[in-house]
Amino acid sequence: MFTTCCAIVLIVVGSGIDYGECHKSHHLPDFKLTNTFLGLGTLLFSYGGHSAFPTIQHDMRKPSEFSRSTILAFSILLCMYAPVCIMGYITYGDSLRDSVINSIQTQWIQQAVNLLITVHCILTLTIIFNPLNQEVEDLLHVPQEFGYKRVLVRTGMMVAVAFVAESVPTFGPLLDLMGGTTLALTCLIMPPLFYVYLLAGEKRAEKIKISRGFNEDSDYEPLSFSEMLRETPKVALIVSGIIVAIGIIGGAAATYSAINELSTTQFKVPCYVQPFVHNDDNGNATSTNCCGRYQNITSISDVSCSSAKLDFYGKRKEL
Repeated sequence: MFTTCCAIVLIVVGSGIDYGECHKSHHLPDFKLTNTFLGLGTLLFSYGGHSAFPTIQHDMRKPSEFSRSTILAFSILLCMYAPVCIMGYITYGDSLRDSVINSIQTQWIQQAVNLLITVHCILTLTIIFNPLNQEVEDLLHVPQEFGYKRVLVRTGMMVAVAFVAESVPTFGPLLDLMGGTTLALTCLIMPPLFYVYLLAGEKRAEKIKISRGFNEDSDYEPLSFSEMLRETPKVALIVSGIIVAIGIIGGAAATYSAINELSTTQFKVPCYVQPFVHNDDNGNATSTNCCGRYQNITSISDVSCSSAKLDFYGKRKEL
C-alpha cells in the first residue's frame, strides 16, 4: 500500500506539471455507448478482488469483522483512484490511453511510478494468487505442508502468468473483456445470489429450531429457488435483484463491447519473439503519449512523442 500511495502522489504531481501546457489543448472524446461499457469493465476489474476475499476472511484474527474491513478497504480504494482519474481527465483528455503513466511527460516521475507499481505487484502476488495456487494444489493432490511439490507448483504458476503477460502486451481490451465476463460474475452476480440463499437458509433454520428442532433429513437439504424467494426479506431480495440485473446487463454489454474492440486491436509482437522478427517500429517506439487534440503537445522540450492514436476512443467528428 505504501508503494501504491507513493505512486499516486507522483502521478498527481506529474499530471499537475503537465496541466499548464496540456490543458490548453485539452479535448474530450465524443460520447460513445460502447466506450461507456468498456469503462464499466475496467471499473469492475479495478474493484474485482472478490475471488480472494474468502481466503482473506479465513486468515483474519476476527472474521466476524470482515464487513468493516471491506468497507474500509473500498473507501480507501476510492480515495486512491479518484485523484488519478480526475487529474487524468482534466489534464490529458482524449490523449489518455490504457495507462495514465505513459502520459506523464516528466521522465523520472514516469519511471519512478513504473518502479513503484512493479514493487507493489511483486508484494501482492502472494495474496492475489493464493486462491488459484490452492485450487491447483488441491487438483494435483499436493500436500498442505511446506515441501518441494508446493514450491514447484507455485513457481510453475508464476512462470505461466509471466509468460501470458509477456505474450499479450496490449492488455487494455483484454482487461475490459475480463471485467465484463468473469469479474461481472464474481463481483455483481454471484455475491448477491449467495447472500440471499444464505440469508434465507438462516431464516429457515431459525424457524425449524424454534418449532421442532432438526430431526428430519429434509431439514438439511438445500433451499429451492421458490423457498429462497419466500424466506428472504423483501428489501434484501429487491436490492439483490437490482444488483444482479445491473450485473447481467452491464456485463453482457461490456463483454460485447470488449469483443468488438478486440476485433480491431493490433497486438504487439511479444518481447521474446521480436529478435526473430524484422520490425522497424520496435526500436523506434517511445513510451510517452503526448497530449493535445492531435497528441503532439509537450510540456517539456526534450520529450519524444509516441505514435499518435487519434481513433483510440473511436472515429472522431472533425471540426
